[in-house]
Amino acid sequence: MIVLDSAQILDSVKRSLETHVLPALSDDFARVQILSALKALAEVSNRLEIGDPAERSNGIIEAGVRDLANSIRSESPDFATKLDAALEVRPEGNAPRDRSRQLGEALWELCSGCQAPPADQLLALLQAEALRTMGEDNVWMCPEAIESLT
Repeated sequence: MIVLDSAQILDSVKRSLETHVLPALSDDFARVQILSALKALAEVSNRLEIGDPAERSNGIIEAGVRDLANSIRSESPDFATKLDAALEVRPEGNAPRDRSRQLGEALWELCSGCQAPPADQLLALLQAEALRTMGEDNVWMCPEAIESLT
């Protein structure tokens, strides 16, 4: 019977790979595969601990879009209504990644279909969140795997 929680299981697999498998490998490709697997284990452990980053990103975007809609409602009521409608649509799946994809597509369509200042503000919001998310995501890149592609 397993008496460990999920994070402890991941940590024990990570320790085993680092301690017993990685030092025994002489093949560079196999070493890169193990290093990549170690990064993946760390990312999964992080998601178990603090949640899916897409969920945080969705919350940030939704709050920003609500604020934008409320701030432009008197000057650009049509665009504010479109923003409200984009927030109301829910994807078929319940996963944060489903919501992220649906929300991104709906808001991008609003940005690309309009040349008014509110569209520029929406685009700036989406770009800022994309940069923040990429900054968080960079932690999980495996430089050895990227280097092996060259």
